[in-house]
Amino acid sequence: MGEVPNLYSSEEKAELMDMVQRAVEATSASTAAGSAAKPIPDLSPLALYSLFVKRCRANLHVVIAFSPIGDAFRNRLRQFPALINCCTIDWFQSWPEDALERVGRKSLAQIEMPDQTREDTVNIFKYFHTSISALSDKFLTNLGRRTYVTPTSYLELIGSFQRLITKKQDEILRAKMRYVNGLDKLEFASTQVADMQKKLEQLQPQLVEASKENEILLNVIATESVSVEEQRVKVKAEEELVNHKADASKALSEECRADLAEAQPALEAALAALDTLKPSDITIVKSMQNPPPGVKLVMEGVCVMRDIKPDKVNDPSGSGKKINDYWGPSKKLLGEMNFLVSLKEYDKDNIPPLT
Repeated sequence: MGEVPNLYSSEEKAELMDMVQRAVEATSASTAAGSAAKPIPDLSPLALYSLFVKRCRANLHVVIAFSPIGDAFRNRLRQFPALINCCTIDWFQSWPEDALERVGRKSLAQIEMPDQTREDTVNIFKYFHTSISALSDKFLTNLGRRTYVTPTSYLELIGSFQRLITKKQDEILRAKMRYVNGLDKLEFASTQVADMQKKLEQLQPQLVEASKENEILLNVIATESVSVEEQRVKVKAEEELVNHKADASKALSEECRADLAEAQPALEAALAALDTLKPSDITIVKSMQNPPPGVKLVMEGVCVMRDIKPDKVNDPSGSGKKINDYWGPSKKLLGEMNFLVSLKEYDKDNIPPLT
């Protein structure tokens, strides 16, 4: 036996030597217990490795399987004579018929089939195998060429049958399930049809009554169609009137938007001017006894927006009539502590209508 160089690393080889050394020491201790002399075993690395190789050679068994068919077997025997000189050759002969039967029965034991069918199948397997063996002998006699029919061929035949019958059984089972499901659905449909037929028979009088009611209803509809047409004409006229009003409302809305767009700059200017007012300015205006007309006009507008009623005073022109005077209420309004804040926070988007 040769040796593969560098088969083990240094760590692996040291571990092997340690295990062999423990085994040698154990063997030496058991041997010395039965004798007076105590031999000292050689524990050098070379001796330990030699013992390791010897034990491997004694305990290592390699099984090599070759097929005798073809030239490959003869070529390997010529290239490696040790296959004959250093090996124990086991030549497997053909199985007898009883062995073929036992193997066939054992292989088919897990397949669901009648016992008689299983026995017939095993006999067919045996017949196929023995017939091919006889034909191979005849082939050798007539043509001088040998073919081998091995037990492996028999096992492959059984395996092919197992796969085939399993596949077919699955197909049959699926077909059976489809058939059973189809029958169940047909039975269910038949039951439903019978129930519907009974319900239809029970509803037949109601259908006749409903048919009569429909006929009466059709007559009523025909009678009322004239009235409906009149209502349709009336509705159409009202629709035209509503559309006309909608157009007018749209025009008014557009006019309001135009007026709003025109007034928007003035509003923004007024808001900007409002931000410039100071409490001292309010005090000055409040102290005026006869303010300018512009101031009166502004404060009158504020009173109107705040819904503050004016005082009734005599007309200065001497007409004897009472006129509205907003300056008195304006001075009271100017005296409020949060007057400027109320102006800035006034809800200008929801001005109440003039009453």
